[in-house]
Amino acid sequence: MRIVSAMAQVAKAPRPRFAKPGANPTLETIEYLLAALRKAGGPVSRNRLLATLGDWGHSTTRQSLNAAVNFLGDQGMIAEGSKGLLWVPEASQELLEAIRKGPRL
Repeated sequence: MRIVSAMAQVAKAPRPRFAKPGANPTLETIEYLLAALRKAGGPVSRNRLLATLGDWGHSTTRQSLNAAVNFLGDQGMIAEGSKGLLWVPEASQELLEAIRKGPRL
C-alpha cells in the first residue's frame, strides 16, 4: 500500500515568470545590482549598471540584467523611468498608514 499526501497530488511545479533560457541571474548578481542602485543616488542606465558591475569584478549578461530588473521591479524594489533605473526604499509603516487613511484629492 502506498500513501501519497494530498499536497503531493495537487502540487504541480510552478512555471517560472522571470527565468528564461540564458537569462538566469544569480542571487549574487541581484545583490550587486541592488548595491549599485543604492549607491547611485539617482537614476542609472542599464549600460552604466553593466559597467559598474564590471568594475566591481562581477560582470553579467544583458539578458540576466534584464531578468533581474524585471524581478526586482515586480517586487517593488526598483522603478524604471525615462532617465533610467532607480532604487525604491521600503516605505515605513507610518507612511503606508498615512497613505491608506489620509485625505484623498
